[in-house]
Amino acid sequence: MAPMDPNAPESGDCPRADTLLVAITLPKAELAETLGKCAVVAGCRAYRSTDISVNRWVLEGVGEALGQLRNLLLPIQGLQLVREEIEAALGGAAAPQGLPQLHQALYKKTTVAEEMPVEPGTHLLVSKDFTFDSAHNLPRYHGKCEHLHGHTFKLRVTVKAPLDTWSGMAFDFMSLKKVVAERVVNVLDHTYLNEIIPNPSAEFIAIWIWRKLSDLPLHEIKVWETPTSFVTYQGPPKG
Repeated sequence: MAPMDPNAPESGDCPRADTLLVAITLPKAELAETLGKCAVVAGCRAYRSTDISVNRWVLEGVGEALGQLRNLLLPIQGLQLVREEIEAALGGAAAPQGLPQLHQALYKKTTVAEEMPVEPGTHLLVSKDFTFDSAHNLPRYHGKCEHLHGHTFKLRVTVKAPLDTWSGMAFDFMSLKKVVAERVVNVLDHTYLNEIIPNPSAEFIAIWIWRKLSDLPLHEIKVWETPTSFVTYQGPPKG
């Protein structure tokens, strides 16, 4: 590649052994001046290749200087691909054989070195939050809420379960997510709640949800109508 501008190295220049050459394509010719100024500030050279038709350029500099150039280009629109080329060159220089591949044995433990002692009968509360968007109106309320309106409801389902000391879990989050999504969220989301729950106040919504999940070891249901207004239901009276 022969230099095409005054910033190009002279034929007698001897680059340092750790100098990197990065071939790039400028998406717009008018960005060349900006690139050249940033290269000077970073301590690099930017010069054009012989293939003028495709606007090919070469960046030359040591790794630290190219890294500085990459940082200078961050806020400049239109030079994302140039930054990526610099990053690829720096990564290739840092790991010429490619990044080391981790073997499963190095990132997945299959044994427990020491058991954690836990008091017999230990139970934990396990909670998961959900949201659903629905419309409703309160037919027995006199005020704004008697008219049709909508909410992004927030739901928190809490179960109480004994700790399994072997797995370290009381209740699987993923199992809880699947059940609540199927029975509650997917049923109520983007619906007119009055067609499902006759008088869909937050209180009755919480009770309805409890009944849909009654086979779980439920501890508590919370339903938020707004970020500051919610109800809590802890199940039917006992005894």
